[in-house]
Amino acid sequence: MDFFSRGYTALRGERGQTQSADETIEKLADCLETATLLEDRRAGVLSLKGLEVGNKSFPGLIKVLHTDYKDVDITKSLLETIAILCTVQHQQDKDDKGFKFTDYFIEDSHNVTILLDILEEFDFYVRYNTIKLLSTLLANRSKRIQECILTNPMGISRLVDMLDDKRDIIRNEGLLLLIGLTRSNTEIQKIVTFQATFEKLLTVIEEQEGISGDIVVQDSLTLMHNLLRYNVSDQVYFRETSCIQQIPGLLGYVGDSDADHVPYSFEDWPPQKVANTVLVLQLIRILTEPESSSTPINQKVMMQSGILLPIVQLGLCSNAPSIVRTEALYSIAYIVASNVENQLIFGKVVVANPPVLTQDGQIDPTSVPAIPRPAMVSLISIAVNEDRAVNYSYSSRAAATYAVYSCLEENPDAQLVLASTLNVPPEDNANVAFADKAHSAGSLLLEVIENWEQSLTDPYKVWFACDILSHVIRNNEKAKEIAGSIVFGDEANGEDPVPLLHHIVAQLLMATKNPATNARIPIGYLCLLCTWLYESPASVSLFLAESTHVQFLIQEMQSSTNDPTVQGLVAYLLDQFNSLLARLRDSSAVKNAPQYLQISAEDESISNTTHSLPSLLLDPVFVEMFKSTYENIQRSIKKKPGKFNKLDNSPAPPSPSVNDEVIQTYKSTIEQQSNQIKSLEEKLSELETSLQALRELKSAKDELITTAEENAMLKQRISELESKPKLPPPPPNDQSFKLKALEKQLSEEKNKFSELEKEQEDLLVCMGEQDLDVKKYKKRLRDLGEAVTDSEDDDDE
Repeated sequence: MDFFSRGYTALRGERGQTQSADETIEKLADCLETATLLEDRRAGVLSLKGLEVGNKSFPGLIKVLHTDYKDVDITKSLLETIAILCTVQHQQDKDDKGFKFTDYFIEDSHNVTILLDILEEFDFYVRYNTIKLLSTLLANRSKRIQECILTNPMGISRLVDMLDDKRDIIRNEGLLLLIGLTRSNTEIQKIVTFQATFEKLLTVIEEQEGISGDIVVQDSLTLMHNLLRYNVSDQVYFRETSCIQQIPGLLGYVGDSDADHVPYSFEDWPPQKVANTVLVLQLIRILTEPESSSTPINQKVMMQSGILLPIVQLGLCSNAPSIVRTEALYSIAYIVASNVENQLIFGKVVVANPPVLTQDGQIDPTSVPAIPRPAMVSLISIAVNEDRAVNYSYSSRAAATYAVYSCLEENPDAQLVLASTLNVPPEDNANVAFADKAHSAGSLLLEVIENWEQSLTDPYKVWFACDILSHVIRNNEKAKEIAGSIVFGDEANGEDPVPLLHHIVAQLLMATKNPATNARIPIGYLCLLCTWLYESPASVSLFLAESTHVQFLIQEMQSSTNDPTVQGLVAYLLDQFNSLLARLRDSSAVKNAPQYLQISAEDESISNTTHSLPSLLLDPVFVEMFKSTYENIQRSIKKKPGKFNKLDNSPAPPSPSVNDEVIQTYKSTIEQQSNQIKSLEEKLSELETSLQALRELKSAKDELITTAEENAMLKQRISELESKPKLPPPPPNDQSFKLKALEKQLSEEKNKFSELEKEQEDLLVCMGEQDLDVKKYKKRLRDLGEAVTDSEDDDDE
């Protein structure tokens, strides 16, 4: 009764005179400031509760909070009153009174510290109202509250202890407060983590039956996201405390993990289970974020913990909703990206084919189940929407394409393996009796790329197929050679063999001539061609072997009816028309390209509502290639033809600094190469001298043979003259004259013969010397490794 009488007396005023509300609040505020008895302060607080307290009474409330926070009754009323005062009615109104009271309260960090100390009180209402007040302050001024809480690390420990409270409301409100506190503050994240928070959260999730639990599971997973996202030290703690090993158990797995293939999972998917499953899958992606220093070890630990089978089942062979399937496919991509060991393990996984469903969404018991298939084939089937039993969303198809890319990333051998499957199955395939004919990964791609007419109603069918093939051959010349060796057409049936590269150009030609073709079909073909021809002279030669290709592409580039993106890609393929390249660079297809291949939920929703296609036009990897080569192409277009072979006289940029060891290595290498060049030049000079000597020897030998023949003829003539009988003496008058003439003729012939014999001897001497030289030169030629025949020696013999 004393309590009520004091309150009534305070409100009544002196001599029973009626007071206004402002006067009453002012008197109660004075009571809070000056009262010495706890009962008086409690009465003042309870009287102020529910009134429109002004600025004058607020300092008194804070003062009482500091002095009497151990009194449960007064503390409950104080917390409720301050929470009401700090509540903002209109978040957009910066002059709202809630913001003013909040700023006044958190101006002194000790006010926040006292709230954290109050959490030691076990009373339900005290804890509940303290957490609600902290949540209100955090919602109004989050950054300042985080700073205040960091001044009292033990207060964070008390907040984390709320997770152990058996009263669900306290635990849930504490969970929500921690979610707000850990958002975008690394220091608080670390302090919260090292309070064994992960273990407590996993215990809460287990108590709530995992992903089948209620919204508490969702809040627990959200807090784990805040603690782990971009925080390497927290990820190390999460891994070293064996928390990663508990993730597969959260997702669950239907079937025998030791079976020869992953079975199909058919489950019920209430909304809360969907939300919880998505958060678990996103947790996997946070731990395996690309470019993170902790990603490789996290990938290894996850694979060892058996995470692959549950996410493969969710992504490839289950009736999971589209958003779950999409997240599962991205999780597969993140776990295998740039990790050769994980890529090999995934390449060996075999999964069940989707079953035939009835009209009410149940599995048709009368249908014959299709044979299992490799997981890679399932990924491509989802990307090109080839499974007739299931209609996949655009976001799931984009995720499947990204997963294929991740399976090939930084793994040239995997590219070659997939390229080797680029063959059409034979007609006598043993699997033709099945409703779904078995495909290899490559044959499925070729079938879709070849039959672009089937993509008129679904342009992304060809787009995703071309994108996957471009990843198969990207920056891999051997894979391009394998793809270039594939031909269409059977020569035995009189058909001309057409290489795959030419066949793609032909498909592009037919697609552009059809007015019903969506721009995404030629865009897919052109991106594939650009990737194929990039830095591949052999592929360019194969492309130019058909002279009509360039002519056709120039016509398409100049056609005003074509999509601007198509024109820009043709210009990029031909390295022509700077204006079209600039338009492509500034287009939304390039500027709005996502960080990785994805179709957002908003884009998917708009597409489903308006029955249109998503905005995705170019693969982000292709966009990066375009951006990296754009400047070079632009400079080459602007350069005049006459300047291509001229030296650039512009001053060279300053060379980067190189250490002395590298310089000495380069100098020694250059000196060795210079010595080798000099040695080769000397050998070449010697070989030329030897060749000239051989030519002179052959000429001298021919002259010697000719002289010998002439000498033999003269000898024969002289012998004939000497063997002739002597004529009878002529008449006296002519005999002496004729005799003198014959003697003179004989003397001349003898002189000629003696001269010829002398010349013959000289030639024989010269020939002997030259034979010695020839033998010497032949020996030197053999020593130098040249092949020399002995035909001249045989002739001499």
